[in-house]
Amino acid sequence: MKEKLKQLDVKVKIALIFIFGFFYLYANNFPEKSRQFPQLVASVSLILVIISLILDFTKREIPKGELGGVDDAELVVLDGEVKRERRRRFYKAWVIILVSTAMGFLGGFLLSTLFFFLGFAYFFGERQKLLKNIVISVLVTAIVYIIFEKIMQVPLLEGLLW
Repeated sequence: MKEKLKQLDVKVKIALIFIFGFFYLYANNFPEKSRQFPQLVASVSLILVIISLILDFTKREIPKGELGGVDDAELVVLDGEVKRERRRRFYKAWVIILVSTAMGFLGGFLLSTLFFFLGFAYFFGERQKLLKNIVISVLVTAIVYIIFEKIMQVPLLEGLLW
């Protein structure tokens, strides 16, 4: 038990419980309609972190280190090409995030979310399923917009262009 409490991820999860608990309680000062969404996000986050923490404590063993590329109990040494490919994927993901954020400032939520989903579908999805990924991206964007803007009446950010 004491060894598990020393793990960094367990400490972070305990800190997150306090942070999300604070946000939940802090939202009590908001008007009734305004507090529902922050409390919903804080509640779901609290539940997920607590479940994750419980799973950490029910594990039998503590991992001693992290192994990358393990196949059939043999450690595979990553060559330079694999490391470069992983680094490229990391940078592509950040470019997608930054471009979609910039599009959010210009065009608001719809453009931001659409560019985010389309960017990941294009760069990380299978080329044969590109059309399917685009349709899913558009549908998810529309569903999120309808749920937040129309049903929950949460005003989504508007961009500079409109």
